[in-house]
Amino acid sequence: MIAAYRKPRVTAVTGKESMRLAFQPKSSIFPTVTARALLFITILLTHTNAQPLITPRISCEIENTVKTTLLTAKAKGADTPVRFRIDWLSGNETPENFRNHKAMPDRLTSTHRLGKTTLTRTILVSESADCILVHIHADQPGVVHFNARFDSRKPVKIQDRRQIILPGKEIHAHAWIIPFESDVSDDGKTITLSGEGEALIILNLAPEPEKLPISRTLTRLGAKYDPGHTPPNPHLIWQGALNPQDSAKD
Repeated sequence: MIAAYRKPRVTAVTGKESMRLAFQPKSSIFPTVTARALLFITILLTHTNAQPLITPRISCEIENTVKTTLLTAKAKGADTPVRFRIDWLSGNETPENFRNHKAMPDRLTSTHRLGKTTLTRTILVSESADCILVHIHADQPGVVHFNARFDSRKPVKIQDRRQIILPGKEIHAHAWIIPFESDVSDDGKTITLSGEGEALIILNLAPEPEKLPISRTLTRLGAKYDPGHTPPNPHLIWQGALNPQDSAKD
């Protein structure tokens, strides 16, 4: 017996529904695969600019873009990280050709251009200096502009206009903003440097400052890399921390 032919069932589609189906992405056929792929891409893009730098005492994750550098640092023995933020100001120029270069275990360098000027930033998590240093250099004077502050709701203290102190029971942090030639200003929470060719930021933190007096970090580095001079030369501090093997020979 031959089965009777059955006419295929046809479902009527309205005009609006036909338009919706016509423009529906083909990827919707595989919703699970697509969702997983998008999740993977999102995670990848989220962490593209995050770079971990580690010493035995300090670990630091860096998110570095042309506009902002965010340091999330944690000291050994501390449960609470410290977030330190630098907002880079470009004045009337538009930043171009920003690039994070390949990181080394203890440092990350980036470059970009402002007009005819090339700016180089180097973030160093130094075991020999036992602190974090950020060095900013322009190949022409007067173009280094930035705001620096702790990214925290806790109250901070500004000291001598060049120091930001974040006190706390769980973690204590101290930052120095050191221009090589000009001066800085502050609003009680943030230190601003405007119009400089080179600058150095020193950041240190400790869970128990009475055992590790980080407030003397600059004095300690000066005695190590530029003994006998007050204030110490920031260029000598930077070169000594950047090339500890050369300092050891001296």
